[in-house]
Amino acid sequence: MDIEQIKIFCDLAETRSFSKAASQNLVSQSAVSQQIKNLENQLKLQLIDRTCRPLTITQAGEIFFEGCRDIFNRYEELRNQLATLAQEITGSVTIAGIPSVVLYLLQPYIRYYLQNHPNVKLYVEPMRANQAVEMVLSDKSDIAMISSIREDRRIILNDFYKEQLLLAMYPKHKFSKKRKVPLKDLQLQPVILFERDQYTRKLIDGILKRYGVTIKPVMELDNIETMKRAIEANVGLGILPEPSILPEIAAGTIVAKPFSEELFYRPVAIAYRKGKIFSEPAKRFIALLKKNPDEIKDLIRD
Repeated sequence: MDIEQIKIFCDLAETRSFSKAASQNLVSQSAVSQQIKNLENQLKLQLIDRTCRPLTITQAGEIFFEGCRDIFNRYEELRNQLATLAQEITGSVTIAGIPSVVLYLLQPYIRYYLQNHPNVKLYVEPMRANQAVEMVLSDKSDIAMISSIREDRRIILNDFYKEQLLLAMYPKHKFSKKRKVPLKDLQLQPVILFERDQYTRKLIDGILKRYGVTIKPVMELDNIETMKRAIEANVGLGILPEPSILPEIAAGTIVAKPFSEELFYRPVAIAYRKGKIFSEPAKRFIALLKKNPDEIKDLIRD
């Protein structure tokens, strides 16, 4: 048994696909199959049930997978510690998170990190918060970037940033000339909202309820990109985190205004599994996230 076999088996167990495991390891599907057969012969146990579609992992395979995953994580940690001595950081970091954070707020961090660690591969996977949490719990992602999470003893949360919520609108909307918009002006106005189970929607509903404002929901969406397209088409107003609409503001396709009553914020947190052993690349990325976004932008080389 060698580390290559361990890595291939872990990838197969995670993806439940010979083709995906082969692609991740730059080998053929037959090579993956042969490696698994070699492992089964060495252990004298069946690890994979090939009669099911998609394939399933046997009980022995699940036990072996848990041990192999720990071995591979420790191997990666050791390899990167040694690489650090040679001033060369290699490996990979996987970040799962809500699209408005990983596609916008995180971009300066990613650019700066890759400038300083060109041999590290960063995998960024946009998804809903609950899916991102499952990714870190199953060790398919190193960290999750989320706006909220129900209390979970398996997860550690670190505050990352507070995104200001702005009223986004079509450039020719009647509110576009105002410096700030009173919440009462939203009374019975058509508004595009996040779906009801999302934290940002609950946050917005709480704000409107606190100020006694009743809006007219016209769309409920889980995709912030679709929400922005609807606002650009003048379907309705939207209350969105500022970083996610900066490109449209710069392009002039959306106008955004703060509210008169107070500044409203959506907190963003870094989530990771309790007891997680981080590789050196992941440790450095997490350390980078402690810096302010504006500070990072000033450090990026053109």
